[in-house]
Amino acid sequence: MVVMRSYETDSAVGNKIEPWLKTPFDLLAFGPRAGMGALLSMPEKLSTLQTDVTRALELLQDPRPLEEKQQVVLKEVESTLVEFLEKGATVEGEVLANVKTLLPPEAANVLNELIPEPPNKQHQGMDGNVVPVEPMDVATPPPTYYQADVLGNQVASEMTEIKNAVTGLKTALDAVRTNADAAATNILRLNLKEARDQLARRVAEVSPVTESDPSIAAATREARILLEEVDSSFFP
Repeated sequence: MVVMRSYETDSAVGNKIEPWLKTPFDLLAFGPRAGMGALLSMPEKLSTLQTDVTRALELLQDPRPLEEKQQVVLKEVESTLVEFLEKGATVEGEVLANVKTLLPPEAANVLNELIPEPPNKQHQGMDGNVVPVEPMDVATPPPTYYQADVLGNQVASEMTEIKNAVTGLKTALDAVRTNADAAATNILRLNLKEARDQLARRVAEVSPVTESDPSIAAATREARILLEEVDSSFFP
């Protein structure tokens, strides 16, 4: 998922990456997580390549000092890297969850102790430490993923993507409306267009199988209203 980037002046470069480097396991998993996330994001990045090139050219022509433009680029890279880490960690979590269901409870708890939850996943335990694993009958066969489970996961995934894109577009819209720096206007408008296109893609990518779900229907309705507002005001 691409989250809209906003560059607050009081946000230091590295703040977003720091939570992903807290433990020895985080250091070992950093490369694989980022690599997996980059692989999953490749189709999306290819689709936004033209916009990214345009934004880069606009930045080169921006009259702001070189040091300030360098900070913009570094924050852009940092945001993209965090996006890759989040996607990679999500896949990692799904794989580990499936592995744990096949292990004895003691072994599953050892994994919980050795592998901390990534920053983008909240702890489910009451004390925020090890998530207990319910005892499993050794004779119980591996779980089967039925159609309802797959559909539920797809609905949850699409809801997350749409909500993130809506948040990104609202952030970009607020930035354009409150901007008082003429030098930043072009970049903010490009950010707005990128966020607008991102949300439009998310809505268009909703599966025919899930579009009748009430939560998906409500989310896409909100998204289309926001898109109409942005289009009528900035892209008639």
